[in-house]
Amino acid sequence: MNTAMPRVTGSVRAEFSASGGATRLERSVHSYPLKIAKTFSFPNRQLGVYVMDASPGMMAGDRYELSWHFGEAANVFVTNQSYTKVHPSVPGAGGASEQRQKLVLEQGAYVEYMPEPVTLYKDARFRSATDVVLAPGAALVMSDIVCPGRLHRGELFQYEQYRSRLTVWLEEEPIYQSRQRLEPAASEVEAAGRFEDYTHLASFYVFSDRIGPDTTGMLRGALELFMEAGAPVYCGVSSAVKHGVIVSALGRRVIDLERVVETAWAAVRRELFGQPPLKVPK
Repeated sequence: MNTAMPRVTGSVRAEFSASGGATRLERSVHSYPLKIAKTFSFPNRQLGVYVMDASPGMMAGDRYELSWHFGEAANVFVTNQSYTKVHPSVPGAGGASEQRQKLVLEQGAYVEYMPEPVTLYKDARFRSATDVVLAPGAALVMSDIVCPGRLHRGELFQYEQYRSRLTVWLEEEPIYQSRQRLEPAASEVEAAGRFEDYTHLASFYVFSDRIGPDTTGMLRGALELFMEAGAPVYCGVSSAVKHGVIVSALGRRVIDLERVVETAWAAVRRELFGQPPLKVPK
């Protein structure tokens, strides 16, 4: 049996630095089909970064690697231009699609890492692994949304496998880890206690030493107001070992989960960092 890791088919390596309150992209290296086209100036002297993917999506056997280093006091927003589309994993054509990411935040760095949703096509297999290393005083705001297929094509839960891992360290101390493994054909994902009648999954994370005993309650309050307004979602809020709070949400449409993320994100910017909601240019 061939156990060799798939070759890297797309990569981004980027380093950011700050001086005089301004953040700049110090250096970047990329390989097709991924690239950073240019950077943008956002409010509060934040640097906006968009990752481009020139391919039609991740094919069977593709492996993307993204490595981010945010220097001391860097202030960066990162996203991508469109959904990550995971194509079928055809038998004998290279296996699962994989994405590995590493984010290193030096002291005082503030990073918002908010990629567009992942869509799992019929017969897709996708594995994602993200490692985060925080220095004291660094703050990371991050989200992800997973779509269970192209619903207009009747692909609901027809992907083969979705695996995801997130591990966060505060210097050398692990403070959070999550693992997800979904195999619709092997389990009744719509059964009670699983997705029930929901279809889409979202997670929102904040890691910062500004998080206090009231942060979880603050986020719950913001999301309860959102759900009381009639949003068709189900949300929960939990805490990491230290310096972390996590929002998990289920919904039936991407737009509803995007609003969950936007609600939590706006509350965090306002209550923890004293900033208004960020209007992201599209």
